[in-house]
Amino acid sequence: MSFREKMLWVSMVAVATIWGSYLFDVASLLARGTVDAGQAYGGFVKSVVLLVGVQVAAAIILAIMAPAEANAPEDARDRDFAATAAVPAYKLLSLLVVVIMLATPAIVAAAPRWLTGDPDTINAVVIGNALLLALVLASLVNAASQLRRYRREG
Repeated sequence: MSFREKMLWVSMVAVATIWGSYLFDVASLLARGTVDAGQAYGGFVKSVVLLVGVQVAAAIILAIMAPAEANAPEDARDRDFAATAAVPAYKLLSLLVVVIMLATPAIVAAAPRWLTGDPDTINAVVIGNALLLALVLASLVNAASQLRRYRREG
């Protein structure tokens, strides 16, 4: 398994685990009918720091284990895998952003009715996290698409 493939695995697992945990916590708050902007913001910052830390640590460890491979430039195959994986990820991201944009008026009208707190804060947390979910899903599709190519085509 190449350095880039290993990094994709680390990235995919880290993104799914860390952002999945954060988004589950936000969804749990919403299910209880509350929005705590401070808790959501704190969880977001914690998730970003944790994700960066995990990926940097993984890159360092993997580079120590295979320094020549870690320092090797991308070859044509790596570039091709990344380019083709970007297509379904971009399509998914575009679709989800359009859906969220179309749903925004309904969210703005409905969210303050079923959630307690400042309406502006509620809308910002709900819409912001919906967009984050779209980005996370697109990132996972991108990594999974590249990994599928690495597994199939070596």
